[in-house]
Amino acid sequence: MTNKEFTLIYQWNDNDYRPDVRFYLGMNETGFTMHITIPEADPMREKTKHFSSVCVDSCVEWFVNFAPEICDRYFNFEVNALGTMNVSFRKDRYDSKFLELEDVESLNIQTEIFDDHWTVDYTVPFTLIEKYIPGYEFKEGMTIKANFYKCGGEIRHHGMWQPVKVEKPDFHRPEYFGEIVVE
Repeated sequence: MTNKEFTLIYQWNDNDYRPDVRFYLGMNETGFTMHITIPEADPMREKTKHFSSVCVDSCVEWFVNFAPEICDRYFNFEVNALGTMNVSFRKDRYDSKFLELEDVESLNIQTEIFDDHWTVDYTVPFTLIEKYIPGYEFKEGMTIKANFYKCGGEIRHHGMWQPVKVEKPDFHRPEYFGEIVVE
C-alpha cells in the first residue's frame, strides 16, 4: 500500500486555531505504518508515562477498527510530541481495555521536534492486531474503519478527518468512522 494522506477539518472550535496536520497511512511487511506531521512550534508535552492522558498535551490520535466485518471494537492510539502513548482496545468511550506495556513498545514510536513542526512515526504490527482480534487476517483490498484526530495543547481545538455529528466534543464515536480500502 502506498501512503494515503488524510487531512483534518475542525469542529467545536471557538477560535481560529486549525493546524494543517497531515496523517500518512502506509503498510510494510510487518504492519500498518503511520507518519504524522504537525505544524506546531514548541508543542505542549508534559505527559511522560504511557497510558497517561496525553490528550491534554498537544496530541494526535488514530482510532481504527482493523476488522469491522468480524469485530465491533477499535484501537485508539493517542500520542504526544514526546512519544508518550495512551492506547487501548475499546467498544466505545466507556468499554475499554488498556493494552500492555509490551504492546506499546512493539509500536516503535519515534518523534522529532523541529523549530516549526513535529512528527510522529510508528508501526502497528499485524501480530498486535491478531493478539486482540482473534481470526484477524490481513488481505489486500480489505476495508478498515477509522478516524484521525488532533486536540489538546494550550489552545483548545478539535480536528478530525471525518465529521463527528454530535454537539459536544467526543472522538469516541465509531459510528462516524470513515472507510479506508487497503490497496
